[in-house]
Amino acid sequence: MPTSDKVTSTSVFARVQVLISSYGPAIFIIGAIIGTGSVSSLVWSGAEYGMSLLWALLLSCVFFWVLISSVSRLTFAAGETFVGLAKKHFGKAGASYIVLAVVISQFASNIGVLGIVSEAFASWLQLNTLAVSAFWSGLIFILIAFGKYATFERVLIFFVTVLGLSFIVNMFLAHPSAESIALGLVPSIPPGGAVVAAAMVGTTLAASVVVMRSYVVHDKGWTLDDLNHAERDSRLSGVMIFVVSAIIMACAAATLHVKGLHIENAIDMAYTLEPLMGRFAATLFVVGIVSAGVSSAFTNALVSTWSVTDFFGLSRNPQTLHFRLIALPFCAAGLVAAITGGKPVVLQIMSLALQAIFLPLLVVFLLILANKESVVGKYKSTRLINILTVITLLFSLFMAYQAFVGLSELFQTNF
Repeated sequence: MPTSDKVTSTSVFARVQVLISSYGPAIFIIGAIIGTGSVSSLVWSGAEYGMSLLWALLLSCVFFWVLISSVSRLTFAAGETFVGLAKKHFGKAGASYIVLAVVISQFASNIGVLGIVSEAFASWLQLNTLAVSAFWSGLIFILIAFGKYATFERVLIFFVTVLGLSFIVNMFLAHPSAESIALGLVPSIPPGGAVVAAAMVGTTLAASVVVMRSYVVHDKGWTLDDLNHAERDSRLSGVMIFVVSAIIMACAAATLHVKGLHIENAIDMAYTLEPLMGRFAATLFVVGIVSAGVSSAFTNALVSTWSVTDFFGLSRNPQTLHFRLIALPFCAAGLVAAITGGKPVVLQIMSLALQAIFLPLLVVFLLILANKESVVGKYKSTRLINILTVITLLFSLFMAYQAFVGLSELFQTNF
């Protein structure tokens, strides 16, 4: 290749890298949300109810955009993180609620996430589940303990790219019908679908996502000068989360639901796909599950550690001993299911539904702070954002009720 061609190729590659990095916060959030929990709930939804809960997914992505746009603007205007602002304006009780919501839900989520990843990986390759659990838990701890924000971004870019491509290829192989997709946009909750709908909403509209967004844009170094770009970043993440999630649901609906097949967890779909669409599609689905799970478990442990250190006024530098010690149990949570023989999928669905229950009060905190002149000055939320945030609050209350009802049913069935 001539030297000029090499320079041009390098220049194009460098520009692509800069472009991707400029939307790092969006990729960070996508990696956090599209995890094995969301994959499990979406596959379960698609297999059991077809595309009938697509409307709930769409609304959750719209309201997700509202919340992360609002918390980004709040973080820029105040120059502080959401947890720090909550502690200052609502006292330790208010900040404790947010931190506990993150810590409890993310620890439970990582038991489920890493349990599902390890189960899928070990089952597909005929390996020991506990050894696989130790591998993935150890890998995530090393990435956090010896990384920094730029490293975290690169890790998430890799896993999000792999999971996105895996599921997109599967969608083209599955061929979902346009009619079923259109009917799924008509609001309805089929019998038994409440907890699944709440789980899908819980993974997108979650306290941890709002808190994480504040840390990510703060650590990225964005300021009020980057407000317009941050808004584009927010829209991109909302659109991509909906597209990838809808693709996963459509794959299950087009292959499992139409044939009346039922599954217990996401890995079952890979085994079901093999005779229907071949080993290639099934392997791609496993790759997608593992990539989604690792990216999600990684961000779960990270946002939990950020929240705890921020609450106690400690450094959020991953190189410090206290940061690593706080991160350790969230990474080690992946061993729980393998040791106890528990049901990681059930726990994962429950943790996502729990997120939906925690959310409404956090939305209230965000609404108050985003309109408090002493906090944001002239950068208070616009009337449109306030109206949409109130609608989001009402939607979160409805889904919190659905989650409570669904969790009660799930407890009675499994415990």
